[in-house]
Amino acid sequence: MTALADLLARRRSRRDFAATPLGLDELTGLLWAAQGSTGDGHRTSPSAHARHPLSVCAVTGHTGIQWYETETGALRPGDPRDHRDAVARASLADEAWLGTAPALLVLGGDLAAARAAFAEQPPAGVRGERYLWLEAGHASQNVYLWATAKGLGAVLVAGFDDERLRALPVVPDGHDPLAILAVGHPANP
Repeated sequence: MTALADLLARRRSRRDFAATPLGLDELTGLLWAAQGSTGDGHRTSPSAHARHPLSVCAVTGHTGIQWYETETGALRPGDPRDHRDAVARASLADEAWLGTAPALLVLGGDLAAARAAFAEQPPAGVRGERYLWLEAGHASQNVYLWATAKGLGAVLVAGFDDERLRALPVVPDGHDPLAILAVGHPANP
């Protein structure tokens, strides 16, 4: 079995996290997997026409909100407060486990810009949005695979109140929330 086949076979959604915070290298690696530069003008996730309208931030208990800077691979500090409970309350999932995840990665995207960029492609007004959702899916799978490779657990949450999540400082202005990925060390490895 190849290394990739092994990762795909072991990848599972995990909702049981230890309280151990993620280290800086672990957090940066997860964010790189989602939207990192590969050093050759490309990113780890494909994007229609290389537009990359996706944003990703990390919400943790010990560092607050941090934004991933794709060009440098660095984390830019945002609001230093712990917003994990607020993100969990905006979800339609059981808040108890979501709020305990050491890190929540929030994917956002500029749906309006994506629609406009591909307005000429049928079906009118839909093609660009479809491309953005696919990009978010690719980024999410990359996070799952990176987490699995590093012995971490991850789970995607797509059920949330868009307005409540948009009101938090976890998506840039003009972006819509697309997904939440809870990540951490498994409570029961």
